[in-house]
Amino acid sequence: MKGRTVLTIVNFSIVVAVIGVLLVYPQFSGLAFYFLVGWLVAGLVLFYQPWSSRPVGGPTAAPAAAGAPSTSGSPGVGAPLPSAPASAPLDFCVYCAAPIAPTASSCAACGHPRGRF
Repeated sequence: MKGRTVLTIVNFSIVVAVIGVLLVYPQFSGLAFYFLVGWLVAGLVLFYQPWSSRPVGGPTAAPAAAGAPSTSGSPGVGAPLPSAPASAPLDFCVYCAAPIAPTASSCAACGHPRGRF
């Protein structure tokens, strides 16, 4: 579960709690309103923080026995890194989706220049 999902669940819970307070205790409507506005602003700030897109909770790996090879998926010291696949040139027009020859500088179908990415 991502941090943003947790924040969304907390936001909905707080909105429901404030509505409940407004229905049960109408004399606190001003305080509940300002609390809700403050929390929604704080929630937006928290929602767009870089850490909020990280996974929260989930299964944890058991520690490996001493001397046993690691199975965590991370390469060990001296292990070769996987090579990145070579990026292929765009063989289609981004405007009309017509195929373009790798040596062409513009699209034969619509005339737009080939995009540079």
